[in-house]
Amino acid sequence: NSDFLAIAALDRAAWQSNQHAEFIPDGEHAWRIWCEHSVMYTARCEEKIVGAILAFPCENGVYCLHKVMVAQAHRGKGIAGLLFQAIFNALDAKKVDSFLTVDPLNKIAISLYKKLGYQIKELAAGYYRSHEDRYLMVRKSADNPLTGK
Repeated sequence: NSDFLAIAALDRAAWQSNQHAEFIPDGEHAWRIWCEHSVMYTARCEEKIVGAILAFPCENGVYCLHKVMVAQAHRGKGIAGLLFQAIFNALDAKKVDSFLTVDPLNKIAISLYKKLGYQIKELAAGYYRSHEDRYLMVRKSADNPLTGK
């Protein structure tokens, strides 16, 4: 997939609004592998990639929903919802559960993830660094509020 450079650029731009933006986002090397070996979807506007979502399998069979991002100028247009629907359709077809991590201070993201069927499993204190806690949230493959299944 030749989209990995554009997706890495989008990731770099989207990451600037992160609370810990001083740390490096995933680079081109990771996006190259993910584009070829993960469940991934992109959104385009006039042939430019404006959104992406990806999930990759873990050894225990559960998928990690690792990234979802939409370019700032294209937010609020339903793109993220379409990306989530695409990834959930793929994961539900595989009958696999998924998990993600989120900053406990990111109330907007937590609320969205709950609406999408994710439930907080635990608080992982010091997940990345001593001052960077994360919630681990889990979604069962059958819990798809987007389709009612």
